[in-house]
Amino acid sequence: MAIPSQLKTEYENLYKTCQIRIERLSIIDSIIDKIISNKKQYKAVENSTKVPWHVIATIHNLESSLSFTTHLHNGDPLSAKTIQVPVNRPQGNPPFTWIESAIDALEYDGLSDWTDWSIIGIAYKLETYNGMGFRKYHPEIKSPYLWSFSNHYIKGKYAFDGKFDPNLISEQCGGIVLLKRMEERGLIDLSDNEVAPMPIVTWLELYRKEQSGTAYPVLVAHAGSMPIEVVELKNKSTQDFVDFIAKYPTAQTFLVASSTKPIPNSIIPSVIVVPASGVVLSTLTKILRWGTIGDEVKELQTALNALGFDAGKVDGEFEDKTERAVKAFQLKYGLLIDGEVGPLTWEKLGGKAQDKISDDASAPINLKLAAFAASEAAKQLVWNGANSDAEKYLEPLREPMRKLDHIGSDKVYYDWCAAFVTYCCRQVGIDIPDQPSGFWATMALVESWQYWAKQKGYWYPRGSTKPQRGDIVTFDWYPDTGGEFNHIGIVRGYQGGSTVETAEGNKSNQSGNFTRSLSFISGIVRIR
Repeated sequence: MAIPSQLKTEYENLYKTCQIRIERLSIIDSIIDKIISNKKQYKAVENSTKVPWHVIATIHNLESSLSFTTHLHNGDPLSAKTIQVPVNRPQGNPPFTWIESAIDALEYDGLSDWTDWSIIGIAYKLETYNGMGFRKYHPEIKSPYLWSFSNHYIKGKYAFDGKFDPNLISEQCGGIVLLKRMEERGLIDLSDNEVAPMPIVTWLELYRKEQSGTAYPVLVAHAGSMPIEVVELKNKSTQDFVDFIAKYPTAQTFLVASSTKPIPNSIIPSVIVVPASGVVLSTLTKILRWGTIGDEVKELQTALNALGFDAGKVDGEFEDKTERAVKAFQLKYGLLIDGEVGPLTWEKLGGKAQDKISDDASAPINLKLAAFAASEAAKQLVWNGANSDAEKYLEPLREPMRKLDHIGSDKVYYDWCAAFVTYCCRQVGIDIPDQPSGFWATMALVESWQYWAKQKGYWYPRGSTKPQRGDIVTFDWYPDTGGEFNHIGIVRGYQGGSTVETAEGNKSNQSGNFTRSLSFISGIVRIR
């Protein structure tokens, strides 16, 4: 939804002329101090929703007075689902953690789909979040939800829904005033644009390449005259071809290149970057993200600074400036832009990662799952017999399948995409049964995941929600035929738009990280 130009001008002028009332400064600063002490919680929600942490904290103060025992939706206790509007949230079974409830609240109100986090965009979303009652019925008063404790507000507020009192004074700090003070203290920069967007792909081109007597297709995505991505389809997979096209819905033209036209190079480098100035990276042992402290963070900061990405002071503390530098690096080198450093980003920097990466015990389970699955899928393991490395995915469900007479005693191949998901979940501590209670098949069957998720309250049917990091998604390659459960994977990240980044097993009998069209998703399993 576009912000009306008149409102843009108004918000901009109000922010420029906003003066915080001196007698309210100590109250505002005490609120901010409490927010900063809990910043890690807000960052965890930001990682799942892409809503900036300071906006989440502002809403938390306005709606729940910074209480971590109540729902962000409306202040109801986390021990049960919400009773007030919106009722019966979140999905799943109580009690809920504050983080999972906050993620649900932001998604329910559409904030996770919003992308304009300038001061104008924030002001607009806060005002619409609270309601346009002042603007519609009392335009002479600026909404205290935004401007209380500033020169833009004196008195007048709703005592309760539908009942306005012109003499009542808000004793709550307005959201924009709170952000203004945070910016004055140097805690946020509302003028900062962290990462420039990638150019929009406008057309696709198909080439033919010959190598060692074998010919195969090469697909190129272009933004105007600039090649954005070049992919060689050496296995000639029709599904890979379809996935590539679905990745770029903005492309309006598809051309077949002449046999004499040279294949261009992508602007996204496919080679590992060697850090400048002799920077040597040790073996990565854990996921690095906002809040991580230690020597590996120092190495990361040194490497980023040497490559021209300003990670700030090399102090071993992974905070805002380091996170911005990581995102800028990920954008430039064609990685998933999540601001976290796992094996893929570390290796692109020139380092190596140990086979099994640990994660912060306090990290939300969905972030642990997304990080682990991405690392595991990047190994690109193939099953070609009982001694294959990929057998570790298949083996745990063999005995439960034998007991049901679904397979014999030989270690034969079976479709193992769901076994890969089961393995990843169990490795990060999620309790996945061998077989859902009352169902006829094991968790090796994709349909079993829907049955189990419905039992647990984790199931979201097609189109009912947008994917989030750490979600499990089922795919229907043929939505017109009602197949529904052809494949399953784990969401590594969702940047908005029509595609999602996934980690999967058994894609042409191999694990890997992929980009999928949202149109193929038949359902989402959201474990929190």
